[in-house]
Amino acid sequence: MSSAASIPLRPASSRDLILLAARAEFADHGFDGARLQAIAARAGVRHPTLLYHFESKELLYRAVIESVVGDWAVETEAAISTGLRGFDQVAALVDAGFRFFERNRDFVRIVRREAIEGGGRMEAQMAEFVRPFLEDAVRFLRREMRGGRLRRHDPLELMQVIYGAVFTYFSDARFRANLTGEDPLDARALRRHERALMKLLGAALEPATGS
Repeated sequence: MSSAASIPLRPASSRDLILLAARAEFADHGFDGARLQAIAARAGVRHPTLLYHFESKELLYRAVIESVVGDWAVETEAAISTGLRGFDQVAALVDAGFRFFERNRDFVRIVRREAIEGGGRMEAQMAEFVRPFLEDAVRFLRREMRGGRLRRHDPLELMQVIYGAVFTYFSDARFRANLTGEDPLDARALRRHERALMKLLGAALEPATGS
């Protein structure tokens, strides 16, 4: 008689292992410094196996970005499908952002490198992937502001402020550690920062009592 506990987990495919290894390699060395042979070694596969799945470094890089952005889409959709309104929905989206970047620190480093030294490789594609989320968020903020459930601000600027506050906390973690003397990615420091950001956003967005 079998049970759920006795069913072995499905092993990761070679393609999945290559994508995970490529994320680490691109994060550590950037696009130009990453080597396909090193990625194959990290993944525990032979170089021809890597080339079977991804014919070039450019295609592998694109696949890495697309896979992580796809995960971001799923998490964002889950956060906005709860039926929450007003600041509760804003808080849910901010929390989803913290959880996503906390679990995908390699991706944070890749995006940071792309912004600084990318030379236009994936900037347009990244913007294309993320733009629908931004547009949905702006529409939500406008609706909630019109309904009086949030205070009025420029919704596009507000989203850029929130994105910057969440993303740079992770992308600048090493500098923050040197500045403050503590690891900003430690669970307690991370939760403390998120609470502080939520408090600031709440003061800026939640309607005054009795209004």
